[in-house]
Amino acid sequence: MTCETQSVYESLEQCPGQRVMPGIRRRLYYINKIDIAAWPALPRPGEENKTMADMAIYDGNFTLKADKYFQFIDLKPEASDVTFEPVGDGIGSKLVNNQANAIVSGMPDEIKGFARQALNDDLVYVYQQADGKFCVIGNEAYTCNTSPSGTTGSSPTDATTTTLALQCYDECPVPTYTGRLPISSTKYIDCSDGTEKAAA
Repeated sequence: MTCETQSVYESLEQCPGQRVMPGIRRRLYYINKIDIAAWPALPRPGEENKTMADMAIYDGNFTLKADKYFQFIDLKPEASDVTFEPVGDGIGSKLVNNQANAIVSGMPDEIKGFARQALNDDLVYVYQQADGKFCVIGNEAYTCNTSPSGTTGSSPTDATTTTLALQCYDECPVPTYTGRLPISSTKYIDCSDGTEKAAA
């Protein structure tokens, strides 16, 4: 057996004064995993003409089952965040734990109904960073866990909120998605530029 080392390591330059915008935008998209007919794919290290940045970007589009579309939840402005960290033991078996705290204002019946269903379901979430880039929590291989919690607050100045704690193992930190995000029978979001477009 002959081993071939495959990698795409490159220099990573950050220019002085380069701006990095924190946070995620207000609208969180989601769909039940069982409604996804075909998935975009992450490139494999060593694929021809793939750069280091390409390793974090899905290639292709989500293909959904008939009459299925991404739904959305509007979040409390400037409150939610996304994190990732490594998990696993030993070279070759490590993964990334992608997590988010998606915070919704109040405890309306709609979000409680969502929490009731999502608690024991496997959903896929797509969020938009403040800089406009779309990223995914959830994948074909591992279950995405949704753990809802809420608080009414106790004093007149406290906030009433519902928090959706999202967690999914992945081989890539919150992969970037630049394909189509179907949101209705007539519209999709082009995640390469964030614009809504008419479905063909």
